[in-house]
Amino acid sequence: MDSYINKLRDLASSAASSIQSKISRDYVFNLSHKPFGQSGLWSLYKAVRSKTEQTVTVWVFDKRYFERGINRQLLAARDQTVVIDLLKNEASQLTRLRHPSVLQVIEPLEESRGSLMFVTEQVLASLDDLVNPDHQQHATGGYRVDGDVFDLDDFEIQKGLLQISKVLGFLHDDAHIVHGNLVPASVLINAKGDWKLGGFGFAQAQGAGSGEYQYDYQMSAQTQRRLDFLAPEVVFDGKSHCASDLFSLGCLATATYFNGRSPLDCRNDVGAYRRELDRLSSSNALTKLPEQLRDPVLALLAVDPGSRLSLNEFQRSSFFDDVLVAALRYLEALAEQPMDQKISFMRGLPRVLSKFPERVLRRKILPALLDQTSDHALLPYTMPNVFLIIEKLTEESFAILAMPGLKQMFSVVDPPPQTSIVILDNLPLLQRKARADVFRSDVLPVVYSALMSSVPQVQDKALEAVPAIADSMDSKDLKTQVLPRVQHLYTKASVLSRKICALKCLHGMMKSLGEQTIVEHIIPLLRRTKTQEHGVIMAMLEMYEEMGMVFVERGAVAKEILPALWTQAMNNRLDVDQFKRFLVAIRKLEERVEKEQIKYLEKMDRGTTTVKVVDTSDAWELDDSVVQNGSGDTRFESLVMGSSSPRRPKTTPLTNPLAEKSSTKTPVASGWEWDAPTFGSSSVASKNRLVAVEVDIAESSTTPDDDDFGSFSSFLPAPRPAPSTAPLSSRLRTTTPLSATTQSARKLGGATKLGSPAPLPPPPPGKANYSVNGAFGSMQVSAATNPLTLPLAPLPKPALSSSPPLASQKHVGGKAANLGDFDPFA
Repeated sequence: MDSYINKLRDLASSAASSIQSKISRDYVFNLSHKPFGQSGLWSLYKAVRSKTEQTVTVWVFDKRYFERGINRQLLAARDQTVVIDLLKNEASQLTRLRHPSVLQVIEPLEESRGSLMFVTEQVLASLDDLVNPDHQQHATGGYRVDGDVFDLDDFEIQKGLLQISKVLGFLHDDAHIVHGNLVPASVLINAKGDWKLGGFGFAQAQGAGSGEYQYDYQMSAQTQRRLDFLAPEVVFDGKSHCASDLFSLGCLATATYFNGRSPLDCRNDVGAYRRELDRLSSSNALTKLPEQLRDPVLALLAVDPGSRLSLNEFQRSSFFDDVLVAALRYLEALAEQPMDQKISFMRGLPRVLSKFPERVLRRKILPALLDQTSDHALLPYTMPNVFLIIEKLTEESFAILAMPGLKQMFSVVDPPPQTSIVILDNLPLLQRKARADVFRSDVLPVVYSALMSSVPQVQDKALEAVPAIADSMDSKDLKTQVLPRVQHLYTKASVLSRKICALKCLHGMMKSLGEQTIVEHIIPLLRRTKTQEHGVIMAMLEMYEEMGMVFVERGAVAKEILPALWTQAMNNRLDVDQFKRFLVAIRKLEERVEKEQIKYLEKMDRGTTTVKVVDTSDAWELDDSVVQNGSGDTRFESLVMGSSSPRRPKTTPLTNPLAEKSSTKTPVASGWEWDAPTFGSSSVASKNRLVAVEVDIAESSTTPDDDDFGSFSSFLPAPRPAPSTAPLSSRLRTTTPLSATTQSARKLGGATKLGSPAPLPPPPPGKANYSVNGAFGSMQVSAATNPLTLPLAPLPKPALSSSPPLASQKHVGGKAANLGDFDPFA
């Protein structure tokens, strides 16, 4: 038998544990932390529902309360049962009653061995917390909720008292019960700032008696009714009526203005209660009330229950005759109103929104307006009010209070055109308030849809809105989502105003598009424009001018923009001022191109730093037999196949590799010979007049390839029968004059001179006139004019010019190098 009983206990214990764990399983909270508030014996903990992330309040009573100190000594088992029953009655009444001003229960009461627990909507504080300066949180400068000071103002008290009076009417007329404990601790403030009624532990049926009031000092004060808030008939006769709650309502209204104290401040002493009741009409507490509330409260505090003010009369008193209170009451009952009255209300609401307390706007009105967004027909009239409130929100408050409701509205497919226009008008506001990633993912799709709308007004609003938010868009989305749609609207626009609007949109987007996109997409789009209207042409001028000065490089300006501007400028429909405006833009762009191009060329000229002219006429020895025997085919193949051997400078004493194949070496003749043959019969040695040029350009150096006539035997002069036997001093080595800028070079006396042609050979002994043959012809020279027989004067160094003179050029290192003035005798 004992084993059977133990099994039953184990089953009951496991069942209780499973019941208790349901709230712990579905909600995230920590009982080891300090509760944020108290309501009677209940400890209040903030919690979050795991599935929906809804913020709630968990109410917990720890049964270890009976084991603490004096409670363990004073409370007998019977008294503990009374306390438990009182708490259970409160939770069950809350679960049973359904009214907008009754605290909403989400999870019903769960009892375990160690606690009682249930879950309600989020509660911020009780009225007693807000009005009682003795509360511990008031020591920091006011009661704080989530870091903000929560101070009640007249409007919130008006709204709250009205809500409590309405819920009392529901209890009396529909539920047929009397609350019986209407005190500041029984009024809870929810997340919206609404006053919700709780504390139903003493609720009972109308007319039920409880006997004459007696305060039990062995019981906790939280488990007994407060004497100073009870009606006289309850204290003296032990009977509760609906009018008893009206008396308590008058005390509650006084306590909101009197630091939570009733006008019958008797400290649970019945004798003191009688004395305070006799002088109630002259109580000092009533002087704290607003003048409009004083008379209604005195009527509620009448000793005779039949003489007390009814709830309807109290609600119609002048204290509640306020446009803000009336607007809030109308908003709460908006769902019951016809559509035309809803529209009228929403149109007039912006005029009074600024008069509401900010906390009421955030926690009460904004959620109510967002609830109305499900009515798509009412959206165009609701959204302006929503954005007026959003303007006052911080970024954190916007993310918590506004963005969840706005997401549902943004996801509406094919919304009314007025709704889209309102949203587009407020895009900068949404951009400031929303996080960047949220703005891109949830708000920008509204813009993309608006650009594809069939309603012209929506298209225009979208085009106007895009430039202001272009910086917030992802570069890829801007180029793939927005730009093609704007281009489509521009090309298909049949209305001049929309075409100009599209141009302004493109103009505003340029700073976010990048040069490549502008050159590849925007400029071709403008050049294909056929419209000749002044507005379009001038809008294009502004775009061309800004992109030419800021967004594209000089090459695109010269090749793309300036020709387009000149084409547009020659439009005969322009007036004089408009034509001059084009000229101003063209000159600005030309000036920019000129300055940047000159700067660039000067930089490139500074890169060409050194020109060295080296005489290499004796640096090579060429075997004439290679050419004469026709074995130059190998050189030809090497040349055309790109594997020609480079010439070696004179400082490296190596012979030409081709000459190694011949057993006979032919000395090379001088470039100048007395009575030398003409070009057609010149010696092979004439091709040895070579110049090695080293040019440094920018940061690299390169040696340009010289023309190698030796590769083509048909171009060589006829070989001479014998080399010259004249001494070296009598033979003239010549070089081809080259210059990096405009100067000629020559070799005189072992020093390089710039600016003079090559010297003529000395005259033969005993001849006054003689003939000199060169590679390009012959000439008659007089001994009297031969420069070698005359003293040489130093040649002045010619001034360098920014624009090179006409001269022969040779392509060196990818650029044309000036070869100097052509000298036919060189």
